[in-house]
Amino acid sequence: MSIKNEAKEFIVFALIALLAATAFSYALFGITGIRVVAGIVFMSLPFYIFLNRFELAEGEKSVFSILLGLTLFPSLVYILGLVVSFRLGILITFVALLGIAIAVSKYESKKP
Repeated sequence: MSIKNEAKEFIVFALIALLAATAFSYALFGITGIRVVAGIVFMSLPFYIFLNRFELAEGEKSVFSILLGLTLFPSLVYILGLVVSFRLGILITFVALLGIAIAVSKYESKKP
C-alpha cells in the first residue's frame, strides 16, 4: 500500500498540529489538557476509519471525523449512561463504534 505524496504531507501537518495542540493544552491546563486532546482524538478515530470508505481527501476525513466524534459520540455515551455508569458507557460506545467501523471496512474490502 503506497501513500500519495499529498497524504504524506497531510499526515506530517496533522501530527505537528496535534503536537502543538497538546503542548498548548498542557501549558494552559496541565495533564487535564492532554486528556482532552487525547479524548478528541479517540472519539474521532472510529469515524475516521468509517470515512475511509468514501472518496474524500485526508483533510475532509479528518474534519468530518472530528465533528462526528464531537457530536455523535457524547450523545451515544449519554444515552447509554442512563443505564450504566458513564465510564462504562464511554468504553462500550468506543468499542462498539470501533468494531462497527472495522467490520464495515473489512466487509467492503471483501466485495468484488
